[in-house]
Amino acid sequence: MKDKTVEIAGFINFGMFLNRPNRFLVNLIPEGTTISEKAFLHDPGRMKELLAPNARLIIRKPLNQENRKTSWDILAVEYNKMLVIIKSSLPNVVAKEALTYGWIKELSDYNLVKPEITVGNSRLDFLLEKDDKKCFVEVKGVTLVKGNRAIFPDAPTERGARHLQELIDLKLKGHRAVILFICMREDPLIFSPNYETDPKFSQQLKLAYESGVEILVYKVLPRIIENRLNITLNQKLNVEL
Repeated sequence: MKDKTVEIAGFINFGMFLNRPNRFLVNLIPEGTTISEKAFLHDPGRMKELLAPNARLIIRKPLNQENRKTSWDILAVEYNKMLVIIKSSLPNVVAKEALTYGWIKELSDYNLVKPEITVGNSRLDFLLEKDDKKCFVEVKGVTLVKGNRAIFPDAPTERGARHLQELIDLKLKGHRAVILFICMREDPLIFSPNYETDPKFSQQLKLAYESGVEILVYKVLPRIIENRLNITLNQKLNVEL
């Protein structure tokens, strides 16, 4: 079995966070310079506790420079002496490797992994198949931790609630349906929905569980090795609804 680590493409650099004019734009100062530059942040979450003034960011040059208006992509941030992944496409990168190589034991009994499947009015992240068995999987990345508890979401998500309804409908049709939360940091010990920030999603998650949708939560261990970001699938977390 392949080691449970994903090496993210591109060499990393560092920068100091200045401000966030909108959800997807960050101003920063790359280490070794004094000039502010613009960076793209692929994550619509609030992350107020992570993106504090002078926070140290892990950044890389865009893999595709075409039509880019920003000089950098933001991958992660240093927080309390650890790395927190804040590029929202990376949970799916980890999930694809994990599903392909059987790193998640609950989902290892499939031999075909199809990404981005259209279901109803939504697009779910993965369809797993073996013979006539099908399993639909939606992936959510988690960055917010309070105490030792990972919570999701950190901002209201209508899209997330819609995905849960699609999973409920699939389960009622006789398919296996799973929502897979990947906590993109190493510190949490347990997972719960964020009732305070998004009661609709949280109640929908509870309803999904009661309808037979499986909830799986794993955390990762991010590390920088030889100037590259590595993400290792780590422990499974218990769920409290």
